[in-house]
Amino acid sequence: MAYKKSAEMRKNILEATKHVVGENGYAKTAIKDVADYLGVPRSLVYYYFKNKESIMQVLFREAFQVVEQVVSTVLPRGQEPMVRLMLKYLMYRRMILLNSLFIEFVVASEFATLDVSASANQIERYYSDSRDAFVYRGKPVDGKEFRIHVRMVEGVGRAMVVGEYYGTIKLDDREFMECLGKYAIMPTFDLTKKEMEEILDRTFVLAELIEKSKMDESAGA
Repeated sequence: MAYKKSAEMRKNILEATKHVVGENGYAKTAIKDVADYLGVPRSLVYYYFKNKESIMQVLFREAFQVVEQVVSTVLPRGQEPMVRLMLKYLMYRRMILLNSLFIEFVVASEFATLDVSASANQIERYYSDSRDAFVYRGKPVDGKEFRIHVRMVEGVGRAMVVGEYYGTIKLDDREFMECLGKYAIMPTFDLTKKEMEEILDRTFVLAELIEKSKMDESAGA
């Protein structure tokens, strides 16, 4: 059967996937479930997306863009690069890693084994604040050191996320950020423990402004 793509149907598939994954979890969701929810043939869903992972990647990118927008409300890009880097990670944790829609997908993803081209795309899409921090600290962004930084962040972050998901560790936001800082950020940027603590203190102050703004918006809605 021949199909003609439409923005409305693409949006419907994304929204249906949110609902089905929210109900069943990522692992137990199949394209058939999304199609059945919409009352359309599976072939129509496949016409828009290669598989369920490609649908989730779109939802993930959209959620990450929201994180970017939220962070920018209290700290525009270019201001306090080291603080903004950590604030982005903190809000990423709160808005994506602790979101039931994404946590299983993130745990199941193979970020650590992506091929060179996929890694390059991922770096371009998700590591703009790391690039800004590298420039701020006088480090080159086009060499091995930057790629090592990405692997360190993903390795340390993934280890904590997987541990929390399976219940082998339990961390609050501050503990999570302190671990990320100690094992991935401090070595990369040659920060002292005191410098890292000051950056995190400032990060959490700004994070509270974000949360207060969200509460005010909810109250006014």
